[in-house]
Amino acid sequence: MSDDDTYEIPLQDQRVFGAGIKRKRVKFVPSTNNSSTVSEPTTKLPATSVSDLYLRLVLPGDQRTSSIISQVTQVCEICNLPLSSGLQTASDANPSSSDYPASSRPHEASNRKGLTYLSAYGWDPDSRRGLGAEGQGIQFPIKSKPKDDKLGIGVVLPKEGDRMKKVKPEKLDAGKVRKLQEKDKKKAERLREMFYRNDDVERYLGGG
Repeated sequence: MSDDDTYEIPLQDQRVFGAGIKRKRVKFVPSTNNSSTVSEPTTKLPATSVSDLYLRLVLPGDQRTSSIISQVTQVCEICNLPLSSGLQTASDANPSSSDYPASSRPHEASNRKGLTYLSAYGWDPDSRRGLGAEGQGIQFPIKSKPKDDKLGIGVVLPKEGDRMKKVKPEKLDAGKVRKLQEKDKKKAERLREMFYRNDDVERYLGGG
């Protein structure tokens, strides 16, 4: 069969790769079970660290589970604080569990850039917790101060007495100007001789 007899499909009529292949539908598993209506008490598990991984490899299963259960602390559902006594009434007495903040708390301007930046990254100003992963830092954003000068950051100006005074230029007459020019000329000749002097040429000419 020759090449003239072969039939080729035109480019505009060719189907794309994979056309007509049937793909099976992917069934996604929901992350939470909506059917469960009973809310269990919230518990906070400790973060997995290097020590936990080491204990998981070394200790048997019973001792490992007992050590992890001993580290679990019960957390209040409202204020998200640990319940040290294990009683819900102690958390209810805490002012941070109330729906409204206390009246003695200072007002925070919502249009401040620092507060807006921290709130965008998940910090809640009404939680009364400090900055940081465990809330151990400062509880209020740092207030910025305007910088009116054009100096660099951290530059300290010297006192008025320590500043250098401007020295007035000394007026020279014709004789002093001539002596200064001769001195500069001798200095230039000496530097030129130091840079461009060749010892081999001087030795050949007998001047070395």
